[in-house]
Amino acid sequence: MDFFSKLTKIPRQVIYVVIALAVMIPLIIPIGLPIRVMPKAERLYAAIDSLGARSKPVLISCDFDPQSMPELYPMLIAILRHCMARDVKIVVMALWPQGPGLAEMALTQVPTEYDKEYGKDYAFLGYKFGVTAILLGMGDNIKGVFPVDYYGTPLDSLDITKKMRNYKDLSMIVTLSAGDPGWRAWLLYAQARYHAPVGIGVTAVSAADVYPYVETGQVIGLLAGMKGASEYEILVHEGKYSEGKRTAVQGMDAQSLGHLIIMVFIIIGNIGYFATRRKK
Repeated sequence: MDFFSKLTKIPRQVIYVVIALAVMIPLIIPIGLPIRVMPKAERLYAAIDSLGARSKPVLISCDFDPQSMPELYPMLIAILRHCMARDVKIVVMALWPQGPGLAEMALTQVPTEYDKEYGKDYAFLGYKFGVTAILLGMGDNIKGVFPVDYYGTPLDSLDITKKMRNYKDLSMIVTLSAGDPGWRAWLLYAQARYHAPVGIGVTAVSAADVYPYVETGQVIGLLAGMKGASEYEILVHEGKYSEGKRTAVQGMDAQSLGHLIIMVFIIIGNIGYFATRRKK
């Protein structure tokens, strides 16, 4: 068997091992492959970066589940770090029943990095059923929908929420959405009905559906999939707001290197095939 014939008969076990290593190594040792930050991510970052300690709170809605966690959870961590580094107050909630567990996990980690105090610097409202009633009700009176926080504490007793009434008392809303209910509901009720500024983070497959609303100005900015999460992590890092682990950047390294190895094997196989065919 000549050299080109061997190229067409690389054992599949070898291919699997090489691809596995290509994916695993960047997750252990960051490579730092270049990532271009897109304007849509820059717009969301600039909107939050313009806020400060005297600004109204930012509402973050965790509308996703563990299945979409690799793409959306790094966005949540990066946005929390950005807001807390800027001393922007944060209120977190969820439209998905799986969301509170993920949100609480992030709120256990990030505030300790910036010595933030619950009730003063951030609050967690939790989850309630009934999307339309919740979002329309919040436009009238947030405390009418969430009289107590996730832990049963009345909102009137928390410094961050005692003077909060409706969407007008928020700087902006950021929904991290894996589907419905999610960004569509926030645009339909909070943005279109009450003119609340809305930023969106979605999984990569949903990004194309959001693009038109970014162009019309109904959406402040957009983070699309793991790529969008890595872009925001880079912006937060370059702004010297966090030196924490950049999970999405490492994920993009693994994904990009894995795709590159697959392309190399495809090219090798084609070279062997056409060279053998020509020889015959």
